[in-house]
Amino acid sequence: MLARLGHRLDNRGNLRLVSGATRSQLQNREEVVDRLHRLLRDAMKPVKPRKKTRPTRASREERLAEKKRRSARKAERRRPAGEE
Repeated sequence: MLARLGHRLDNRGNLRLVSGATRSQLQNREEVVDRLHRLLRDAMKPVKPRKKTRPTRASREERLAEKKRRSARKAERRRPAGEE
């Protein structure tokens, strides 16, 4: 769970939540407690494993065609082989 909340912890490992949404200290405190409950609930959820996917044939062919177009455009910028 600490790994899931790692980016929210400070150097000492403290989780600091602040709210200034309302002028009431009590309402701000209740809001922070609700946020803390949501954070902890979300941190407890198991991480879904990533489903491996493969690019479609059309996307692979389009990528290669774009590479050829880019290569041809750059080749036009070069000097011809016989000139110097």
